Parts: sequence; structure tokens; C-alpha cells
Amino acid sequence: MKRMYLLPLLLPLLLTGCGTEHISERLYTQTLGLQGRRELTIYAQPFGEDAPFSAEGKTAADALRNGEAAQGSRIFIGHTELLCTDGTRTLEDIRELLSSRGLSPACKLLYTDVDACFQRMDTASLLESLRMAERRGMIAQTDVTTALDEWMGDSETALLPAISDSGLCMVLLHTNGRRTTLSEDAANGMFWLRRNNGKEFTLAVETPEGVQDVTILRSSLQKKSAVQDGRSVLLYNVTVYADNCPEALHRPLQEHILRQCRTAIAEMLEADADVVGLHELAAFTQTSNTEQPIVVNVTVR
Repeated sequence: MKRMYLLPLLLPLLLTGCGTEHISERLYTQTLGLQGRRELTIYAQPFGEDAPFSAEGKTAADALRNGEAAQGSRIFIGHTELLCTDGTRTLEDIRELLSSRGLSPACKLLYTDVDACFQRMDTASLLESLRMAERRGMIAQTDVTTALDEWMGDSETALLPAISDSGLCMVLLHTNGRRTTLSEDAANGMFWLRRNNGKEFTLAVETPEGVQDVTILRSSLQKKSAVQDGRSVLLYNVTVYADNCPEALHRPLQEHILRQCRTAIAEMLEADADVVGLHELAAFTQTSNTEQPIVVNVTVR
């Protein structure tokens, strides 16, 4: 009898896709691009070997409808893995794609020259490069929902991966299109100050004896307001779990991560950005983050 209680939950799933539209009549996109100010251009790369295409419209929904008319197929974006933007069309169009067209919240977001990207690059290879950089701990993970949350925060700025001449980098992108490219140290610091992807990677650490590789299993972050030496501080505790890391490497590893975190905070404040909760923590003590000292502690285990 207990199985009968599952029927109301399963019924919507059983009915999904039971209309007149056949699955083969859909066009599934792997990568999308948004570009343009007044007239929006949506670029799309379908799964498989189909050629990329583009369509224009006043809104994202209009552009997709025009694309469907030109392609003769229903465009399904629910499995899209990468969304590219040049910063001119971001917040409202992405929210529309999420709410009305079923864009996946886990879709990765990339800042780039969208038109050039779709004309000159293999977007499937680009997506794999982005995933590899995340797995190796080279850049912080960035998905659509995280970026939207950051854009809707006090500083209206999101942290995004971007394409540079030397490869992938990280940028702070304001909703007005203003962009700040982070240094390599700051980009690595953002990795520790935001969240880890939970996968192990190898980190090269400089020591007096030379560069040594340390296997990082995972890391965790605790953020809080605290009182130290009679003054209010914003406290970031980074705990790093390393594999077979000798005691002699603990201090160099701590200093390595600490330098990156401090650089990230300095460049973020200089860009008038906040993607690690500085404003949120400062609100607890009713002081601005520029007046409140920021303390980062790193523990190696």
C-alpha cells in the first residue's frame, strides 16, 4: 500500500514529454552565448557535430523563438553545460532563460568575446578545458546560480572565468559591464575563499630546497565576525587537508595560501567588489569592511 503514496509524485514525471513533440524533433544545445545591448544575439552550439548558429531578438525568449523558426526545431536548453557572455547582457536575460526556458542552474558561466568565441573556437574543447582547470584547483568553480547571487549582492559583481591570451583567468564582472582581471595569485586566492570542488589536485609550493608538489585532498572555509585584541575583525579560517604532507612543508604551504588569499581580498576591495561575503560579515558588527580588519588563518591537516 505504501507504494500508492508515490503515484502523485511519479505522475508528473510519467507525463513529461508525452505531447505531440517527439524527442528527435528537439535541438539540444551544449553551449549558449549572449551578446548585444539593444538587440540580443543568442549563439548556440548543439550537441554532436551540428554547426553552431545564431538568432536575434529583443529578449532571450524572442531570440530563441526566432532561432527555432530558422532551424525548424524546438530548441531545448535544459542540458546546456556552458553559457558565454560578454558582459553586455547578463542578469535579466539569464534569469529569463532559467525561469522560462529551463536553463540548468549548474550550467557554467564564461566571460568572453562571444562572437569571436563561436566563430574561432571549438566550444566543446573550451568546456573541457574549463572543467580541467577546476579539477586541478586552478580556478574557482562558477555556475549560473552562484553568479546571479553575486550580481544581486551589495557590490553587484560576480566572479567569472574568462579567456585571456595565455589561457583561462578569473575576472570580476559588474552588472554595468565593468571588468577587472585578477592576478594569478588573486585568482588562486578566490579558490580558497569561496569553495572547493572536493576533488584532489596537486599544488606546487616553493621551499628553500626548491619547488615541491603537495597533494591537496580538499579544503574547507569558515567565515565569521570575531573580536581579536579588543577590536572587531572579519575572520576567514581556511583548513587544508593534504596527503602525506611532511611537517616541514606545513609552514611554506600555509604562507603560500595566505599570500594568495590576502592578494584576492586586496584586489577585490580595490575593484569595489565582494564575492566572498565581506559585506555580509561586516553587517554583524555594524561597521564597514574598509574599517574592519580582515584576518585570514590557514591550517594544514
